[in-house]
Amino acid sequence: MSHSISTLRDMMDATRKIANSYIKKLEGKNVHQPFEVNGVQLNSAYWLIGHMAWAQNNLIIRSFGGPNPEVKWLKHFGMGKTHQESLDNGPSWEELVEGFRKVHEVALNHLSTLNDATLDEENLINWEVPGLASKSKGATLIHHIRHEGMHVGHLGWIVKLHGIKGI
Repeated sequence: MSHSISTLRDMMDATRKIANSYIKKLEGKNVHQPFEVNGVQLNSAYWLIGHMAWAQNNLIIRSFGGPNPEVKWLKHFGMGKTHQESLDNGPSWEELVEGFRKVHEVALNHLSTLNDATLDEENLINWEVPGLASKSKGATLIHHIRHEGMHVGHLGWIVKLHGIKGI
């Protein structure tokens, strides 16, 4: 793989900073509100933040053999989990945001201990990255960055739907 782990780590962190800016903009808003657009119900900010934490835990921490961040509610935000299930079983907004921060910190710290050769190793979750036809840790990290970027875009729409200027 021709990427450096430090560059990809920096991209991952830069993407998270945008998410954090949207979280700040949502203070005082109903973060549980799932908006509907053209008859399609969108995920709430609450679900998106929980899902991004779940994904980073799987795609970075577990996939790269990092330490468990000890965030108990992650399982309620995985693929196929519903907004209602996360509301019924998930943490408060404050605990969610703190867990989101903690998972990211653990992921950043773990990646900083690894070298570029790690990117060529197979991920530890035995998962082939869609569109990249690879099980490498590098492909998994790239997928995490693009997955989170996509959901950060969703947060941007939610901010706008709450009547808040995005940037």
